[in-house]
Amino acid sequence: MNKKALVIFLISILVVVLAGGGIYAAVRLARRTPDDPNSTAGPSGGDSYLSRLDNFSCITVTCGADPLTDVNVTWQTFREELAECTLEYRTEGGETLKATPVTENTTLQIPLDGQFDYKNPSLREVPAVIHRVYLTGLTPGTKYTYKITSGGVSGSDYTFTTASPDEEFSFLLVADTQGFTQRDFDDWGSLAGLMTKAFPDYDFIVNMGDQVEEGKNHYQWQMLFKTTKDLIPNSTVIDVPGNKDKKHTMTHFTNGAEDNRTALVSGYYSFNWGKVHFSVLNTGDGDKDLPKAQLKWLRQDLEAAADLHKVILIHKAPYSDANHCNDIEIQAIREQVMPIAAEFGVKVVLQGHDHYFFRSVPVTEAGVAASYTETSISWMDQKTKMFNVSGPGAVYFMNGSAGTKQHDNAILSPANVLTDRSELMAGPSFSYVTVDGEKIVFMTWYNNGGTLKFFDSWGVYF
Repeated sequence: MNKKALVIFLISILVVVLAGGGIYAAVRLARRTPDDPNSTAGPSGGDSYLSRLDNFSCITVTCGADPLTDVNVTWQTFREELAECTLEYRTEGGETLKATPVTENTTLQIPLDGQFDYKNPSLREVPAVIHRVYLTGLTPGTKYTYKITSGGVSGSDYTFTTASPDEEFSFLLVADTQGFTQRDFDDWGSLAGLMTKAFPDYDFIVNMGDQVEEGKNHYQWQMLFKTTKDLIPNSTVIDVPGNKDKKHTMTHFTNGAEDNRTALVSGYYSFNWGKVHFSVLNTGDGDKDLPKAQLKWLRQDLEAAADLHKVILIHKAPYSDANHCNDIEIQAIREQVMPIAAEFGVKVVLQGHDHYFFRSVPVTEAGVAASYTETSISWMDQKTKMFNVSGPGAVYFMNGSAGTKQHDNAILSPANVLTDRSELMAGPSFSYVTVDGEKIVFMTWYNNGGTLKFFDSWGVYF
């Protein structure tokens, strides 16, 4: 065979191979199923990602404008046939009532097929509907059963309980549950199971922000919620926007009233529970201090709560002695928040972001506040350190990380931070918080190999 004939022969073979490969690919594409990780054929003829997402995804309950009588429920749907939903709710033995959600057509981001278990997946936008139900006129201190329906599809039964007018209440405090993968969220799930079994009488849960690692990744939110099974849809959750979840927290939680969307736009809001007024701030992302509009709102919000005890919730810790304490925006936020807290008699500032345990002495922007301590109160044979602050001054507190990411670097000694106790945690942690008419007490525990281990107890007299 001469050279020219050999070239023609090889080219012919190449053409046959390429043609055969194309035919194989076409046949494989036509025969793809939803179980194929690279499939674009879903259970309803749509994308295969639908098999990964719940019919009613990421159900949350938040307090409305007045937690005594108002409750908001939020969820997302991705299937076109589930776009129109109804929320059914009732008291025990009561009539079933129905509410139609306010809906928003949008796009949310999820990993590409085959990348759901990746730490850093490529994301794509998919059509979705956000559903927000604003329930008003409810009975204070009452348990309701609710479920979501859409056509012939009915969700599970869940419950929520409106706030009681009593001065005594309790809540669970967690921070930084963030994770990338299911294995990360399993640490949060283990802690959640332990804390709710030990303290089932809580009234609500406060999450201090960074609930997920990448706020725009909806699948991380679903892993967060599903890992805790029925915890979140059966609990009132107070969400504090972090620097990881950022504005995306407003996709999953609805705060405020239907006719006032300020909280959904700004991320900062407030609510009263018992005799305590909680102001929730939004520290956002990047090297920025708090906007003037938010500071103006905070002053007005605290001034309007003159007759109530006051607590500020903020993700980026303005006052700590670990890795972020010298960040430019942290120092700026410290200079912004501390004078306002002192001026309006705030006794406690709850923080997140640094993933370790920190508690300051009672402080103002000028230094140590006038106070004294006592340890006469005990709980389950554990002594509680109580602060009695005679004038302006607040304790700045963070209780560690409730997730897999724990701070493991050195604790610093900044000259302008007055520390009462700061330590690295040995595992995911939470606090059980009790409130009555005269004091607030924080009892912190951590997951010690599948069992809870007591770590610290402290409190402040209002």
